[in-house]
Amino acid sequence: MTINVIKKQSDNNFMEWILDPESKLKQFQDIKTLMKNEYLNDPYDWVVAFSSGKDSTLVLKLVWEMLSELTQDQRHKKIHVISSDTTVETNKLTSFLHKSLKMIAVNGAELGIEVHLVKPRLIQRYFRHVIGLGVIPPAPGKGFQWCTDRLKIAPLNSKMTEILKQQPVIIPEPEYNHRLTLLLGVRLDESIKRAASIKRHTSNDFFGEHDYIPNARVFHAVRDISTDDTWNFLRYKSKELPWGMPIEKLEAMYGGSNIKECPVIRSKKELNKSCGNTRTGCWVCLLGGRKDKMLQELIDGGDESVTYLADWKEFLFDVTFDCRYKDPIKGIKEIEKRVQKHSNKGFLDNPALWHEDEFNRYIDDYKAYERATKGNEKGEYDPGKFSFEMRRMLLEKLFYAQEMAGYKLISDKEVLLIIQEWSNEGYNVALEELKPINHHYDGAVVLKRDWTINEKETTNKNAIFFVEVPLNMPASELAVYHKERQRLTGKSIFCFYSHADFSHAKMVYNKATFLVCKKDILTLEEATSYVYEWLYLEGHITIGMDGKSFTKMTKEAKNAALKHLMIDTLGGAIKSLDERIGSLKNQSVNLKTLSDEEIAKLSRRWSLLQKWIRIEKENHIEQNEKINNKLTVNNKKVEYDYNSVYLTKDGQLVFTF
Repeated sequence: MTINVIKKQSDNNFMEWILDPESKLKQFQDIKTLMKNEYLNDPYDWVVAFSSGKDSTLVLKLVWEMLSELTQDQRHKKIHVISSDTTVETNKLTSFLHKSLKMIAVNGAELGIEVHLVKPRLIQRYFRHVIGLGVIPPAPGKGFQWCTDRLKIAPLNSKMTEILKQQPVIIPEPEYNHRLTLLLGVRLDESIKRAASIKRHTSNDFFGEHDYIPNARVFHAVRDISTDDTWNFLRYKSKELPWGMPIEKLEAMYGGSNIKECPVIRSKKELNKSCGNTRTGCWVCLLGGRKDKMLQELIDGGDESVTYLADWKEFLFDVTFDCRYKDPIKGIKEIEKRVQKHSNKGFLDNPALWHEDEFNRYIDDYKAYERATKGNEKGEYDPGKFSFEMRRMLLEKLFYAQEMAGYKLISDKEVLLIIQEWSNEGYNVALEELKPINHHYDGAVVLKRDWTINEKETTNKNAIFFVEVPLNMPASELAVYHKERQRLTGKSIFCFYSHADFSHAKMVYNKATFLVCKKDILTLEEATSYVYEWLYLEGHITIGMDGKSFTKMTKEAKNAALKHLMIDTLGGAIKSLDERIGSLKNQSVNLKTLSDEEIAKLSRRWSLLQKWIRIEKENHIEQNEKINNKLTVNNKKVEYDYNSVYLTKDGQLVFTF
């Protein structure tokens, strides 16, 4: 539908209100009559979910007028007006909501109206999740919309449950399936999705069951009212709402016509629907995209403070898709517990395994070795939460935005909780160390599910390097060591894990591939040096005999470096040996054609490869005649493992390596 068509419809609706107001008012009078009948016949309290937007304002205005038409004796119960302050709404909207609630509380008391303003608990709040815990915020096509439940639904439902417990016990019980009624300002005219949701959740034209609160029903009183009729009714013959708020103040909250209203309470089925560019959309919300229409209209209207909020949000949007600021380690607490209980050392690390049965133990260790795997169970790129480095940057940039805006964006208690959450992870930062810093962003590095660079979405102009580091550590120990480096240095380099498996030589070790993209790193050698410094040297500062500070390698870093050097040095030899053994497997050798020198050479080779032969799991001996473990060829005796040699039908001996 084009803008011109919408404008024409609005103009026509306005003329209908001018020429025939009685017919337009009838639909609202019918709603008030329905409300009155339900109110008088229902012994239990009502709850109005109030966001201070046009739709919830329409519901409260109708309820207010209905109550005003009743006698004092008929007003036999409370009307609870509940609003939610998510703590991440714009300052303008929060101020408007608080002023509205004060007016409603004062002027609605004689009508039995009681006001409740709820907030999420500290542990439910947005910044505690994103900055404290590193939870990735909901974004278009990315992640579960966890914030709606924690910031709005949970606090509101907690208050509703409290009100429900206060309802009277009536004997005999009335013929109702509910003990509380919730009035929502949702309309079919809002969107196709919203209309479908209303129809799914209503048992008849106006009433349905509440998704979360048992014994509560939902009353969709204004479901059939159009947007134009909503505004024209609110403006009809009055410049003020019943509780005293000027209507022009409400209109100013909407700005442009593209801004829609985000409802106070949503059903479970709607949790993954976008709030997006809504009038009551939180200023941190990414679901509407990088540019926020609501914030931009506030800026265009002269509120310069919102510029800093918009900048912070754009920064958050950008880093949300950047792999460099994701923690590659998931479930570290469980991994650390497992490593403390079981140390899965390799054969070469444990001298106790050097005994006469060393080769059987070696093959057992090869089978049991904890191999590191890439990504999720499908091997796909599946990043974890924000790295600590990014979380600290987000908080420092938030402090900067708060300082420049001139009003609180985060409470002191939430800041302290964030610092405590960091401490719980092993990152100890004092409040005094955190300063307002306007961190800038150099462009995203985005990966596809198959771990290749997403050229379309990657906006970073710096060179991107992949540095592979072999480490002779089982997967759990590797993850624990990586986490120790993060805690020690306060930063992280994104990487993915994998392993090198030499099945013929029965050797296996893990490796980490680091992604490096920084302005001052221009070559692979520089990227490798940067990774090695972070892995082994950086972070542990000590004071020397001369009183000067210097970087000292930790005990864990020294052990890790030695394991790396061992594998890095032997890697070529292991690969060559694995290829040689593989090439000899199932290779037929006719001993009768060999000279004494060739036999001696074969014997020496046989001796050298005994370790690898004897640990082969499968020897491919099928339906062939096994022979004794001693063989005379050209009057020379050759010893062999009977499991590795067999006689073919044409009389040829076959060695299986």
